[in-house]
Amino acid sequence: MSSRFVLLVGLVACLSVGCRDQGAVKLTISFPNFKPGCIRVSVKDAQGTGEERSTELREQLTGKKRGEKVTVAAFREEGWGSTLTVTATAFEQQCSQGPEFTASDSVDVGRGVSSAALTLVADDADDDGYVSKASGGTDCNDDEATVHPGQKELCNTRDDNCDGKANEGFEQLGQQCGTGSITCQTWACNTEGAMSCQELTPEWYRDQDGDGEGDPKTGVSQCAQPAGYVNNKLDCDDDNEERYSAAAEQCNGVNDNCDDEVDEGFKIGTACTGDLGCGGTFECATTAKSECRVVTSTWYLDLDQDGHGAKDTELKYCGTMPPGSNYVDSSDDCDDTNKNVHPGVAELCDTLDNNCDGQKDEGLGVGETCDPGFGCEGIRECAADGSTQCTPKTLPTKYYADNDLDQYGRDDSVIQTCGTPTAGYVAQGGDCDDDNRFTHPNAAEVCDQADNDCDNDTDEGDVCPTTPEWANHSSTGSEPWRSVALHGNGGVWVAGANKLHQRKPGETDFDDLSTCTTGGDVYTVAATPGSGDALLGGNAGFTARYAPSTEQCTNNGQQEVNTHIRGVTAIPVGSDIEAHFVGLNSDGGADKGRAFRVLTPQGTNYDNQSLSEAVYDVHGLSQDALFAVGGANSSRIYRFNSSSGNWGTESVPSGGLSLLGVWVVNPKLAYAVGNNGTMYSWDGSTWSKVSNTPAENLSSVVAFGSHSIYVTTLLGKVYHYNGSAWTKVFEVDPAAPSPLRDIAANHPGDIWVVGDKGKRYHWPQ
Repeated sequence: MSSRFVLLVGLVACLSVGCRDQGAVKLTISFPNFKPGCIRVSVKDAQGTGEERSTELREQLTGKKRGEKVTVAAFREEGWGSTLTVTATAFEQQCSQGPEFTASDSVDVGRGVSSAALTLVADDADDDGYVSKASGGTDCNDDEATVHPGQKELCNTRDDNCDGKANEGFEQLGQQCGTGSITCQTWACNTEGAMSCQELTPEWYRDQDGDGEGDPKTGVSQCAQPAGYVNNKLDCDDDNEERYSAAAEQCNGVNDNCDDEVDEGFKIGTACTGDLGCGGTFECATTAKSECRVVTSTWYLDLDQDGHGAKDTELKYCGTMPPGSNYVDSSDDCDDTNKNVHPGVAELCDTLDNNCDGQKDEGLGVGETCDPGFGCEGIRECAADGSTQCTPKTLPTKYYADNDLDQYGRDDSVIQTCGTPTAGYVAQGGDCDDDNRFTHPNAAEVCDQADNDCDNDTDEGDVCPTTPEWANHSSTGSEPWRSVALHGNGGVWVAGANKLHQRKPGETDFDDLSTCTTGGDVYTVAATPGSGDALLGGNAGFTARYAPSTEQCTNNGQQEVNTHIRGVTAIPVGSDIEAHFVGLNSDGGADKGRAFRVLTPQGTNYDNQSLSEAVYDVHGLSQDALFAVGGANSSRIYRFNSSSGNWGTESVPSGGLSLLGVWVVNPKLAYAVGNNGTMYSWDGSTWSKVSNTPAENLSSVVAFGSHSIYVTTLLGKVYHYNGSAWTKVFEVDPAAPSPLRDIAANHPGDIWVVGDKGKRYHWPQ
């Protein structure tokens, strides 16, 4: 024993005589699952100063049993620090011989006495003084006390002495023995563990690889030894001559000696201490030896905590990740200050090399031409969120659906395009009522109880009289006013029977121009575009034209057209004006209706056409939007065909009665009205029946859009539709109803209605 180790009693004695200030460790060593044959105890300065001191305990273990303890004292040497490293190494039988079982700890002793405990871990289940191979010992069968190294080998097919061989010294086993007539006598093990010559047929096993040991799966029973067979079945791999029971075990992960164990004797998998003081396990270094492989890892600082560390920040560490640190096991981050930059991340469009491949914004198509939609040419650019966007080189123009064709569209119908907009779309929005062409931003405010200029005010600017109402401008007689037309800015034509009255623009009284209608029974009047000439039509083909510029009446009289004229309209055709007249056939033919037209009215070159049903009104804006309506007991609508010059019958839903009035608002909107509330609307291609109309005979109609419609009735009333409901806005005399025959308007603040008994009314004054 070294002079610096004593038994516990010696330590106590030393303490009693004043050596307390040296510093010492009271070390208790336990071995709960085996009894060592020898224990070496060593002590050294934890910082490596001076030499290590050690002693071996042998006698102290005499009489000790598995599960007991031994206690020693270790003193601090002069010059050592206050921290000592104590180590206990156990051996199965003799010190420095056989497998080792080690435990170690560091103890801060100062100049006093500190206690420490070490536990030596190994298993000797059969208590035969040899540790099981499973825990790093040499006992090949720790369940049998008579099996261990040094044990006498018996003839019993068992490896009694744990040398990797069974029945050594009994090599004649399985060979023939004896003489005489008995030929199948074989050397075999008896019950006493000895070899004797016994009467039995030997078992032979194929030795494919020629290593002297047979394959247990190929047994053959016969007296004589077959060629290529041996009298044992010890081989665990008969295709590999290097694997057999007598082979030396190598450190290679293979059971070389067929003992059902792999790499025994090399401590593979057992704990050890290696470089940096790191704990590790024994692993194969070569086929002949193992070495302590420590779990040492290299870590790199990860400042941006994106899971990737920076180069040149290497940290060596034992075991797993350093606790409480920002270290990771990779060093591939090319920017450790930005968590959006590291290998494996999706490349963002941000002018950074996000995935650390040496390129920026690769694969994103930056700078390439693209299609941003809207018919525009675009270029691929980075977006604020790191994605890409196709930016138009020229921003698309916004267009708005213009349903009422007033060149203003509603804001909720916007489309964008760099090309030609869809038909029916305009570049101005803000229309607060896209179903009334007199309502849009910058529109003239008129007296119609509506917000015409979309400024959220109604009838502002003194456009209405103090009390707006339907003003009475009736004539003094009992004239049956059947038709009214407007011209210029405030000009009015009124006609019926043999009467024609005019109110000139800017005046308040009507002039009697009935000399132009003498001898005629007039039903209709229309104003020509531009000049405002009055075109008149009546019974027996009566026509006339009055020009306000010359105050002359021309072409008045009956024409050879065989028509009782009931409606007339004038439309521009190129630089000319084309007049269309419609009515009833007056020659007694089978066809009940008739239509004719003439250029530059009023000439005499009439283009006549017979129609199957009588027609009572005609209206249009051009040859492509020109309709005539009528019918006897059902509704009939005709449309002019500009290509053929003929009138064709339109498809109309059933259920309607005779139609008396028609009004074309624009090329995509028209209305026709008639008896018993009959009303149809046209959307540019199809006529549809309108429901919930006033239940009266509707004589005429004028409209400014689908949300602003006025109709007159033969009971002397005017109804207005605002897009959701019909409202009666005027009545001639509830006590004595008088028919209203026609209605005309320049805009919602300038409306005229006329009827029987000289009735003429104007909204709003």
